[in-house]
Amino acid sequence: RHEVRNHMANMKSLAGEQRYREMEDYMARFGETLKQLGNHCQTGHAVTDVIINDRYQRAKKAGISFETSFYWKETDRIPVFDMGILLSNLLDNALEAGEKLKAGEGYIRLSLKRKESFLLLEVENRFDGRVRYARDGRHLLSLKENSSGNRAEHGLGLKNVQETAERYLGGVDIRIEDQVFRVTVLLQQQGILPEGPV
Repeated sequence: RHEVRNHMANMKSLAGEQRYREMEDYMARFGETLKQLGNHCQTGHAVTDVIINDRYQRAKKAGISFETSFYWKETDRIPVFDMGILLSNLLDNALEAGEKLKAGEGYIRLSLKRKESFLLLEVENRFDGRVRYARDGRHLLSLKENSSGNRAEHGLGLKNVQETAERYLGGVDIRIEDQVFRVTVLLQQQGILPEGPV
């Protein structure tokens, strides 16, 4: 993970300096390195490989089944870094929920589908069936330990997911049935909004 963080920092630096050709070469070499490590999932992009395989390893250690049907195409127009935000938030939530269950009881299913000009990212997981809402009655909360070891309520990071989906003229659908939590994120690949204030 330390090495991966270093690689990500290097790619971020190249992007910040607008040295895109060098960044592409670096990412290609990084992708080859990842393949040699025998990853569980090869998605078609080094960034999504890192995110998904990192979460897969966490799931494996916690006794959580992890199934994935995710492949990144060169023709996909959503920037992979925004997809990374979505994956990180959704998979971290699913892992946190699964870690509260007994080993072998939890599962995570990740998929990326395409329908016309849309991408549909879906994460489904098992959880303990308890749902906590913020005072507004709309936002979901989770109990996490803070740095002092006390448990406190925190948001699930779904605000970042919602904001990212809206940037691509999409939305987020959350379904909760018994002990199954399913989040579907719809992203439109045409008519992408420009970054920054409009």
